[in-house]
Amino acid sequence: MEKGKILFINEKEIKSLLEPYKVLGLVEFSLLNHAKGNSVNPVKLHLPIYPDYDGYINSMPSYIRNKKQAGVKIVSVHKKNPITKGLPSTLGTIILHHPETGMPFSIMDGTTITAMRTGAVVGISAKYLAKKDSKVLTIIGAGAQGFTSFLMTVTALDKIEEVRVVDIKSEVRKKFIENAKKEFSHIKYVEIEDIQEACNGADIVVSATTSKKNLLVDIDLEPGTTVIEVSGKLSIEYIKKYDKFIADFAVCLMERVNQSGRFAAQQEGVEYIDISPELVDGEIGDVIIGKTAGRSNDKEVILSKSVGMSVEDITVAYEAYEQAIKRKVGVVLDLFDI
Repeated sequence: MEKGKILFINEKEIKSLLEPYKVLGLVEFSLLNHAKGNSVNPVKLHLPIYPDYDGYINSMPSYIRNKKQAGVKIVSVHKKNPITKGLPSTLGTIILHHPETGMPFSIMDGTTITAMRTGAVVGISAKYLAKKDSKVLTIIGAGAQGFTSFLMTVTALDKIEEVRVVDIKSEVRKKFIENAKKEFSHIKYVEIEDIQEACNGADIVVSATTSKKNLLVDIDLEPGTTVIEVSGKLSIEYIKKYDKFIADFAVCLMERVNQSGRFAAQQEGVEYIDISPELVDGEIGDVIIGKTAGRSNDKEVILSKSVGMSVEDITVAYEAYEQAIKRKVGVVLDLFDI
């Protein structure tokens, strides 16, 4: 890109540039690479704007040393958007920079990348933490994030035979299954309303709901179950329910969990006890490189939870940029007068 110009890539274009299997590999590489110390990924800057508005905005920069890639994602989460505004709950924008000069050279949609890389972390967590012969996958919450989590998990694991879909809305469950069959027609899909029923006999349970409370707190889980929380609330008691707890970025995850927990407790007029990072048994990147043990046996009940890392976003965004250049996609805009 010429000096002072940027390549603008919109959401529709981003969707056309990225393939699930490619994103899966890129995110696994970014986690492995970070675990080896090859990238800088600060704790995200979290800007809560409640109680004025029920949402927050995060700033997430990172630098990938061995790839010479740098950038930042700005992402907002307003969970009421789909119901009250007809907008996605998560809205992201990514800016890529030349690390040598700091000059930005691309601005692109980060909403699709956020959904895909979050789903990819779910798939990677399942790959390294679930039982090797896992066949039954339960998805709780059949929205956009539930679907990408399903897509990436089935892409990562080739032995999934049955997918159970749980959502309070029947039409959402049916739409999920309709779209899922287009991607993986050989799989058996089952609509289930009751969460306990959906978890009975499941090898992997993914919770991707917008519920303000954790829907798995009182659910009995069978030995060997792997639970992957995309959006569920954490508490000390809930974490201790499991034999092992694996995160993506422990310090950042606990900071975010505690920020939200303190605010919710303040609103409810109750006491909140901070969750310590020491409750985390390891990070998924360390599991990938063999530094930390993942699943030790087929009886362990394992919890995995990710907060999301900028290195995932930036690695995928660079792929989108390179594909856009190859395919001549996007619009070149003048930014600086140089």
